[in-house]
Amino acid sequence: MNRLPATSVYSEAPNVGNTMIHGRSKHIVDVERELAHWKAAFNLGTLPAMSFRYEVAPVVRLACDIYVRDPHGTRSAWIDDLQDRLAKRSSLRGHPGAAEIADRCWTLLGCA
Repeated sequence: MNRLPATSVYSEAPNVGNTMIHGRSKHIVDVERELAHWKAAFNLGTLPAMSFRYEVAPVVRLACDIYVRDPHGTRSAWIDDLQDRLAKRSSLRGHPGAAEIADRCWTLLGCA
């Protein structure tokens, strides 16, 4: 099967002043933009998940929320928070790829 090369939604945003780096604001997280990026990655088969809607999207939303609540936190604190939240959601409890997906999301968010 032929697949088109991946394009990032981040490459389309212009840098404006000193509040934008790599097309991303330092002050907010656009969750819809994050979801679009990770849906493209999922469609290319680069994420450890079988379902975007039920596995990837909820983890990306949680990762964004954790990041917004504590943008200067440590990865280990974010992972602990993620594990606590996943334990409360039966549909995501034990999801083996959740930590990897969240960590990749935080890496991308941290580039700003």
